[in-house]
Amino acid sequence: MQRSRPFSVLILVICMAGLIIPAWADIQSVVLYKTDFSENPGWMTNSPSRYYWDSDREMYHFKTEGGTNGYAYVPLKYDDQSFSLDYDVIVLVSKPDSAFRFGLTSSEMDFSRGTTILSALENGKYGKLFSLRVIDQNNQLREISSYYASYCGELTGCNTVEFQENTTYHVTVRYNKELRNADIKVVRKDTGEVVFGYFVPVAKELLFMDRLAITTRGDYFAGPYSEGYIDNVELSVLTPVTPAPTPSPTTVPVTSTPTTTLPTPSMERTTSPTPTQTAPVPALVAVVSLAASGIAVSRRLKKG
Repeated sequence: MQRSRPFSVLILVICMAGLIIPAWADIQSVVLYKTDFSENPGWMTNSPSRYYWDSDREMYHFKTEGGTNGYAYVPLKYDDQSFSLDYDVIVLVSKPDSAFRFGLTSSEMDFSRGTTILSALENGKYGKLFSLRVIDQNNQLREISSYYASYCGELTGCNTVEFQENTTYHVTVRYNKELRNADIKVVRKDTGEVVFGYFVPVAKELLFMDRLAITTRGDYFAGPYSEGYIDNVELSVLTPVTPAPTPSPTTVPVTSTPTTTLPTPSMERTTSPTPTQTAPVPALVAVVSLAASGIAVSRRLKKG
């Protein structure tokens, strides 16, 4: 089911999803994992006929089917830091009741249990949807999808955003530990159009995640499958930077010396330049402003 909506609603959604982590004034980004699949990434899998590196395409192939308990993953050294995950994905075939899921998980790699933060392109009851699912170590679930009622609640003027087969999308998933939220943004690569973006609150810490994984664990509906390729994976951890303290000015002791008064010509007055101090705007101002905006919007928007 779809409803027409004003363009301003989409802009609001995208802005809220896209500005959460950039609200930090100073952050340090460190690449934790990166591959463009020009070489075999050596991902571990229990189903090499479904999950494998395609050397001709220089991409990673997946065929996800419920009931197979299939997965492919790469281990990570991750410790509940804020992060940004980027990747490209193209779904060639998406059968009803199938899904492609990718993100950070614990060793169980079960999308229905914590701890996970998974993006998905799933073909379900409400269409071919983009979604973000976060489950903390206490198994508290936070989820959003591109179904209009999910991200707009009872607000009028929203519609469902569906993905298309044989179309490449760039997906960004971010987690902000300090603000306790996560967001997703999806861009169509051939046009650069932002097609969906939104965020969810995160109740507790995301501990015990130690791998990037494509997984079907937790999906017991055998038969339907989703097949395609993933490319250009990059995971960066983000840490707020504390400005270095400004050193206090050193006072030079003045030594008194005897002076002799001599007749002199008129003396010229010299003026020393006054040093100018530039005070950086605290990052907290931006964070508080964004948090206030998020609270105001979240009170109006109810998840489906």
